[in-house]
Amino acid sequence: MTVFTLQFDRQIFLGEYWQQQPLLIRGGFADFADPIEAELLAGLAMEEGVDARIIQHHNHQWDVLHGPFADYESFGEANWTLLVQAVNEWFPEVQQLLSAFRFLPDWRLDDVMVSFATDGGGVGAHLDQYDVFIIQGAGRRHWRVGERMSGLTEHCPHPDLKQLQDADFPAVIDTVLEPGDVLYIPAGCPHHGIALEPSLNYSVGFRAPNSAEFLAQIADQLLASDTVYPRYQDPALDSKQAPFFVNPQEVAAVQQLLQQQLASEQGQQAILQVMSQAKRPLPQPDQAIDEQQLLQFAATDMLIGRSPGARILLDTNNQLYAQGERLGYCPDSPARDALLAIWDECPLAECDVLLADQQLRRWTCELLNLGVFYLVQELDED
Repeated sequence: MTVFTLQFDRQIFLGEYWQQQPLLIRGGFADFADPIEAELLAGLAMEEGVDARIIQHHNHQWDVLHGPFADYESFGEANWTLLVQAVNEWFPEVQQLLSAFRFLPDWRLDDVMVSFATDGGGVGAHLDQYDVFIIQGAGRRHWRVGERMSGLTEHCPHPDLKQLQDADFPAVIDTVLEPGDVLYIPAGCPHHGIALEPSLNYSVGFRAPNSAEFLAQIADQLLASDTVYPRYQDPALDSKQAPFFVNPQEVAAVQQLLQQQLASEQGQQAILQVMSQAKRPLPQPDQAIDEQQLLQFAATDMLIGRSPGARILLDTNNQLYAQGERLGYCPDSPARDALLAIWDECPLAECDVLLADQQLRRWTCELLNLGVFYLVQELDED
């Protein structure tokens, strides 16, 4: 399987560009070869359960259609784009792209959206509320990217499409991407890409939930536990206050109650559980796997790998989290590092360090049963 290496200085990027300003990385992937063909992407968009859409425009009119698609003949040969979310969860070769971006926190990684655009295809000038690396595959696209600025007005030329009212924003990057070029666009920076010929793009996105989304997910985690949480109290009521009036002290008491809960041990645990949750359901094994079976599998040519979209996190107290679960205390050891390092498929038989540790064997089984890891028979290349 192809190893993708992003050729640039990570420290300079993190210090000067990450969430600060856009960056063009010319030739970021040397001799880049597309991990998926346009025909395979089009075929994937025909399947049920795949998040796919086509955005097309003619005579300043925009239209958005959602998959699955039966065919593409009616769209013609120009001015439309096929976008498919989470292609990395369907094609291991696309999943491999994410290895190049693991200098950033795993929990922030979202997915790889792949787009195929015909000549003149694009989605219009717009803003994204997440950070994204756009990798140019086959073909060429012209991109304009601006810095964050106030006063940009958005509108919806179609109910399912949000664009900038004025596409002529000041650009700090105005260039044509060639295969292997990479464009980094921080959240909130205006950008506009137009295909100059049939082309493929790979968008590696980094999720950034807003505060309301975080609170909703954290509340779900807290409510799912059996913990008895502090309740609101107001022992110092004033009999002169009208029953319909809410004073600032009452609002402040509610805010304090919520802040104390988030700062508590249970609150911090709930936050980490949310951070470790995969965006979409993970594939489940046909049957639960125990330690004895794991050791039996290790005597075969079975491979172990991490499921696309799965997250394994470790906090400063060495607590292990995955798929919204706290697995428990996981002390620093070579076995633990071997477990957390599993990303690409590798022979289970070669995982000697973690297989020799009873606690790590138990957690490996638990991670397999949660769908975070998977086992697969090694294919005979002959």
